[in-house]
Amino acid sequence: MSKKQTESTILADEVLGKSEAFVIKYKNAFLGTILAIVAIVVGYLAYSHYIAEPKEVAANNAIFKAEQYFINGDFETALNGDGINAGFLQVIEENGGTDAANLAYAYAGICQAQLGNFDEAIESLEEYDGDDKIVAPMVKYALGNCYAQKENLDKAIKLVLEAAEDAENITVTPKCLFDAAAMYEKQGKNDKAIELYNRIKTEYPQSPEASGIDRLINAK
Repeated sequence: MSKKQTESTILADEVLGKSEAFVIKYKNAFLGTILAIVAIVVGYLAYSHYIAEPKEVAANNAIFKAEQYFINGDFETALNGDGINAGFLQVIEENGGTDAANLAYAYAGICQAQLGNFDEAIESLEEYDGDDKIVAPMVKYALGNCYAQKENLDKAIKLVLEAAEDAENITVTPKCLFDAAAMYEKQGKNDKAIELYNRIKTEYPQSPEASGIDRLINAK
């Protein structure tokens, strides 16, 4: 799903004030932002930063085709390979200790989440070990949403809010705040949800999430 499609879904959703979290309701839509950002950033990191060692070059070559499947939304093939080219799981298995394999954990977790395998997604995402300013918050955001799918909303909210603070940008932070507010609504904590909606309105008025935010606030 494209970023534009994801934003349209968010703008069209008028039932958040009725206690059902966005991430729970739209099972396959909650990682749209990640698809747009991680695909670009992870690809850049894999092919620009980590080409000094032969092992890294081999790992980067191995991950290339899986990235193409990922970008095209073929998460099953990206994860498991096409019979000729390796998927992310094989890249991890055969290239342990490389930066490409570390990034493959992020990719694999997102693929598994998109396929509805949230336990496996959590395991993969928790294996990612990095502090990149864009990729790391996205991984944390994805992990939080996986926990939301498992109905562990306390942990989900904690991770998504941490991702919001770590990212500190107009693309990621309001998205995280919006989803965390929806999770609070799921818990019946409308005061906390309103607080986050007001943050979006005040701090990120130009973000897609800010559109129609007054209606959500006034509905409480």
